[in-house]
Amino acid sequence: MGSPQAMAAQRSSAEHIPSVHQLKVGLEGVKPPVWRRLVVPSDITLGSLHDVIQVAFGWENMHLHAFEDRSGGRYAPPEDASVPVFDEEEAALVDVLPRTGDRMDYTYDFGDDWLHRIAVEAVHPAEEGDGERALCIGGRRAMPPAEDLGGVWGLAELLERYEDGERPIPTVVRHGGEEWAEYDSLRDEVLVGLYEEGFDPAAFDPAELTRELTQVPLRRAAGTRRKGCGEAGGRQAPPRTYRCECGSLHPLPGGAVPLTDGDGVGEQASLSDVLDESLSDLFDAADIRLPAVRLPGEAELARAVREGPAFMAAVRLGHWCGGERRARRASAEGRWRETGGRELTPKGLLRPKLARQAVEEAELWRIDPEEWGDPEGRAARLAKIRSAADMELVDLPWEWALSCGFVKVDANRAHAGDELPDQDDDAALLAAWQGAAAGAAIELSLNFPALDGPLGGVAPLRALTDEVPPLVFLMLLAAYGLPDGEWLNVADYFTGGLEGLPEGPARRLVSALLVDQYHDTAGTLELFGAAEREGHEPPLDASLTLLFDGGGPSTLPAGRFRLTPLGRSGLRALLVQVGVPAPVIGSLAQADARDLLTALASYPSETDAAAEVEGWLAARSTADAAVQVVDACDGTEPADALRRLQAPRVLAAVLEADRTGRVKAVLRKAAVSQVTGCAHAAASMLRRIGEPAEGQAPWGLEWMLVDGALPFAKAGEQALRERLLAGPEDGKRPLDQVAERADDLWRAGHPHAGEVLGALADAVKPLDKALAKRLRKAAFKAGSAA
Repeated sequence: MGSPQAMAAQRSSAEHIPSVHQLKVGLEGVKPPVWRRLVVPSDITLGSLHDVIQVAFGWENMHLHAFEDRSGGRYAPPEDASVPVFDEEEAALVDVLPRTGDRMDYTYDFGDDWLHRIAVEAVHPAEEGDGERALCIGGRRAMPPAEDLGGVWGLAELLERYEDGERPIPTVVRHGGEEWAEYDSLRDEVLVGLYEEGFDPAAFDPAELTRELTQVPLRRAAGTRRKGCGEAGGRQAPPRTYRCECGSLHPLPGGAVPLTDGDGVGEQASLSDVLDESLSDLFDAADIRLPAVRLPGEAELARAVREGPAFMAAVRLGHWCGGERRARRASAEGRWRETGGRELTPKGLLRPKLARQAVEEAELWRIDPEEWGDPEGRAARLAKIRSAADMELVDLPWEWALSCGFVKVDANRAHAGDELPDQDDDAALLAAWQGAAAGAAIELSLNFPALDGPLGGVAPLRALTDEVPPLVFLMLLAAYGLPDGEWLNVADYFTGGLEGLPEGPARRLVSALLVDQYHDTAGTLELFGAAEREGHEPPLDASLTLLFDGGGPSTLPAGRFRLTPLGRSGLRALLVQVGVPAPVIGSLAQADARDLLTALASYPSETDAAAEVEGWLAARSTADAAVQVVDACDGTEPADALRRLQAPRVLAAVLEADRTGRVKAVLRKAAVSQVTGCAHAAASMLRRIGEPAEGQAPWGLEWMLVDGALPFAKAGEQALRERLLAGPEDGKRPLDQVAERADDLWRAGHPHAGEVLGALADAVKPLDKALAKRLRKAAFKAGSAA
């Protein structure tokens, strides 16, 4: 291992995009787990990270500390160390933990031995305003004052006494005319303080901790190269892109292509890398808008999770690994400590005897009850197995328990992991399932699994796949929006998605890659109760078969596919996590008006939309509702215009429910407010009911016609034409309203009038050339007026 100076000397002097590290820092040995998710600049010193951790866990910096990486390197203030260490102020976080998945330990107070595990969850480019202060974006459970309590055992005793409601009785001391209370121990003093402050062990507020962290100055390591996202070991991975219908290349979610070292060890991006803002970019680039869907309640979804044998086997295995406890003498401190877990072989597998126990005691046989359900036959078969590696019933739950954090390995023992959910806690169980099963399926659907193996080194193949949209992921979104009970025809979907890719060997190879990707993704979802499949089962390793055997026609996945309600809920939870709007019918009663208006456009029926509006109005007064809806109509961009299109239906319901007349007063005031969007929406509504406000701006109706066409003009000529022709057979369509006012639309003063009028002219030309000419003339006037 080199020194921090040597590591810095090996770096290029080229300027790089500043980056931030997302870290999960957990306090070991505490149950329930206590952890913090922190975002810090990549180039801070480890000494500065020490300051951040101190605040994050409520420490007072009264004792010595040290960091230790996985190769045994120790970092601490040299003046405090009794053994040789690297100076923590000369070591940058990005040098010691350069990539996603890297880990190290941080120990505070060598008497109490507070051990913190630090894991890198993601490395991202710093956005504007990021990287100046540490942030907390998640965590679990509060930390009481714990200095000098005796380590995790003392903390556990304190919390147990607090939970039991034990009240220490003080001794009253009188001396020199003064009187005060003294307690038998520091723990008693802390316990009394917890009652006084109303301490809630389950409470934790990331925003409050972030406010505290803003007071922590950060120190940067001298000469540190501020790495960009996707860099690892001095190499920068090329971005993956896909070509969408607009003809341009867009970045594929997940950023960098997985790299492979010379020793074959892949640097696969983690789920937190995949599910970041680039996923939102994909939605914007492909103009994807998810429809509102119906979802069962939490209890029903949790019940579906419990019915999934594979996932629950991983959960039970985690609890089984944490089920064995025994005490041992800690010679250094002279205290009794608790240890436990299950013993592993040098290869990191359960010892055969323990693996057989796990099959029975954790009921792993429930994964395949037809094959393993008979107790006598199962016992006889297990007795013949001499290696856990040959025990197929253990393989899958063991792999998933490790990857999900349900099991953690420390030295040669397996313990219950920090992410292990309580089997009786619906919310915790559902959240764990969403992060594990649904998350893994999304990750598979965004990366060709075959490229992580022998095919990964074929550069032309990577270039070819960069031209292909993420069809399997887009298939999941298509299945998400299907009405309940309907199926997706898989072959038809992929055939349409590959239009434009020329016939030949390249197309056949892409088809084979899609076969493998679909099989892996759909199989994972099906295994965990998130999807159903019918029809042709895709062959395994289709891409390798085609590559080495050659020939054959283009082969695409076949059969039918659909998400279960559980699968839909899991996909939605992960999309919402990265800021993708995914409305649920009946869930917006407490939402703000902007969210309501944004969601209504995606509702599958007017009945559902009306019911949602009714529920939203029931949670507030009519006057407040009117103010909120009008305020939500501001802005001049296409998304704002799309939101304003839904305002009339909500305001009509508000007016119908109003018994005070205050709603009309709100609209009149807003109509003359000169606030772009808000004033126009209010004025338009007053015209609808035949009561325009005195002093309303002229050309308001023309403004709203231009505004209503804006989002469809952005979507393309065909979408705009369909919008113009929509409407009642015996009433005015948007096309008719545009024709009536075509010569005056430019007078509205809408900031997008020129481009919208030009788009309208193109859209109506096949329908009415004279009207197209009038609109083209109006577009010219709008441009001149601007």
